[in-house]
Amino acid sequence: MTQPQPLACPFPADRAPARQPALRVLSSAERPALPRPDVHIGYSRAVFSYLRQQGVNPASLYPSDLQHRVEQAAPGETFPLDDFHAVIEVARHHLRDPDLPIKASEHVQPWDGGVLGFALMTSPSISEVGNLLVRYQRLFTNVYEVRPHVDDQHFQLSLVSAAGTHSTALAHLLMGTWAWRSRWFTGQAALPFDASFEGPAPADVSAYERCFGGQVRFGQPANAMQGLASYLALPVRQHDPAANAALRAQVALELERLSGDAAGLLVVLRRRVRERLGSGSLTLDALAADLDMAPRTLQARLEERGLTFRALVDGVRERKAKQYLAEAHLNLTEIALALGFANQSAFQHAFKRWTDMSPGQWRREQTGR
Repeated sequence: MTQPQPLACPFPADRAPARQPALRVLSSAERPALPRPDVHIGYSRAVFSYLRQQGVNPASLYPSDLQHRVEQAAPGETFPLDDFHAVIEVARHHLRDPDLPIKASEHVQPWDGGVLGFALMTSPSISEVGNLLVRYQRLFTNVYEVRPHVDDQHFQLSLVSAAGTHSTALAHLLMGTWAWRSRWFTGQAALPFDASFEGPAPADVSAYERCFGGQVRFGQPANAMQGLASYLALPVRQHDPAANAALRAQVALELERLSGDAAGLLVVLRRRVRERLGSGSLTLDALAADLDMAPRTLQARLEERGLTFRALVDGVRERKAKQYLAEAHLNLTEIALALGFANQSAFQHAFKRWTDMSPGQWRREQTGR
C-alpha cells in the first residue's frame, strides 16, 4: 500500500483546496486529557447484533446486568475497555471465531453512536465525515486518536494510541466500521479500501478482504485504512444542512462536557461575539484580546472543541438572525447590518449556507409573514 505523505499545511473546511477536500489533524497540545480507557457502547451492541445474526441469543452468554447495560444504555454512554474486551472474548469463544471483531464491524450502526453518529449521517461529504472523526473520536473511544494524511492520489486514516493503551480487537472493529459506513453513507456498496494492520496475519484473511475490498497487509507499523483521494468529495446520501449544523453544535457541547468545560470558554466567547456584532471589530485578534489570550492560543482552544473562529461567529449570527427575522418590523438590510454583514446580499448568502433557505423563506415558514 502506497504511503501518502502527511498533509504539511492543513486547510480549514472553508478554505479547502480545489483539488481535493482536506482532512485536518490536531496537534498534541490541542487534545484534551484522557481518563480511563473506554469504548462507546455502540461497539458492544454490534457484537450482540452479530451474535443474533449467527443465531445466538446474547442472553444465553452474558449476565443479565451486562446485557442490560449494553442494550439499555443512553446513546452517548461508554463502556470500560476491559468490559468491551470481555464482551468480545465471550463471543469469540462461543463462536470459535478469532476474526469476530472485523465481522462485527459490519453491524455498527450510526444511530447507536448517539449525537456524533447522527452528525456523521447528515454530513455533506466523506471529507467532513473524516473531519468529524478526527475532531470527535474521543466520543467513540479514548483508546485511539484518528490521524489523517492526504496527498494528490490517496487519503489515509490511521489509529494512534492516545495514552499508551492498545486493543487489537477495537482497532480492527473501528477500521472495519470506517469501510462499511463509508459505503452506506454514500450508497456506493463496492468502494474498495486498502488496509494495513499491526500484528501477524490471521489463518484466514477472507473476512478482512471482504470488509475492505482492496489490499490487506499485516505486520505493518500502523493500523491504517487508505482510499482514493477522490472519495473525499463523495456526497453523503442523507445530508441535511440544518440538522447537521444543530448536531455539530451538540457534539461540540458533548466534547466540552467530557473536557470539563461545558459552561466555560464557549459561553464567554459567544457572549463576546454577540457584543461585537455590528461593531466592525469582530476579529479573532479582537476576541483574543478580550480574553487576554494570544490569537494562536484562542484558535487552538477553538479547534480543541471542534470549532473554527468562522464557525463560532456563524453559530452566533445564525441564532441572532432567526431572532431578528421573527420581528416583523425589521427588514433584511437592518438585520444584515446588525449582524455585521457589509450588505443584505452577504447576509442572504450566509443564511442560505446555514439553513438551505433564504431569510425570506425562513421568515414566512416560521412566522407566516
